[in-house]
Amino acid sequence: MYKKLVFAVCLLMTVFALPAQEARYEVKSAIIQKTMEMMGQQMENIQYIDDYGSKETIVMKMTIPGAGSSIEVRTINKGDTIISINMTNKTGQRTVLPEKPVNFRKITPEIKEKYELKEEGQEQIAGKMCNKYSMVVTQMGVKASSTVWIWKGITLKSVTSVSGMTVTELTTGILENVAPSAEFFTIPDGVTIQ
Repeated sequence: MYKKLVFAVCLLMTVFALPAQEARYEVKSAIIQKTMEMMGQQMENIQYIDDYGSKETIVMKMTIPGAGSSIEVRTINKGDTIISINMTNKTGQRTVLPEKPVNFRKITPEIKEKYELKEEGQEQIAGKMCNKYSMVVTQMGVKASSTVWIWKGITLKSVTSVSGMTVTELTTGILENVAPSAEFFTIPDGVTIQ
């Protein structure tokens, strides 16, 4: 149950990360450290961005409550598909996104209407001035209300309420123009994708 919930939240979080074909960020490359809090649990995320976002991977590390074990999930953005890999047991799942995520650098009237997107001002996160937006997203029949803080197209903070649960993701550090290792953007050897 917990793993399925984590997968659903990860899928919803991809709404804030665009498909890999678009150069969607104003930063050529970056390594962004984040924390995520969900159901009282805190997780560590590292977002790897290269080539203005045409390559993007999120690595999430968490401890499973009650089990005392840890899990590492690597989510690779491949255009309209995400590949979520459990690095602990070397299995993964390929998921086609049901719709294209929001491009915060190209907000159109259609996007504003579809997502009930509203500008909420500006606020500084991790030393970067962000544009703040509220929105409502429906992915795979799940409705989520979110507030996001966007810097150069990149989500530095998000607070998402879905199914009575609140998920908060917050950037704690940013390394700009540091090219991540190519290994983060490929499926590791020995991983079985279902």
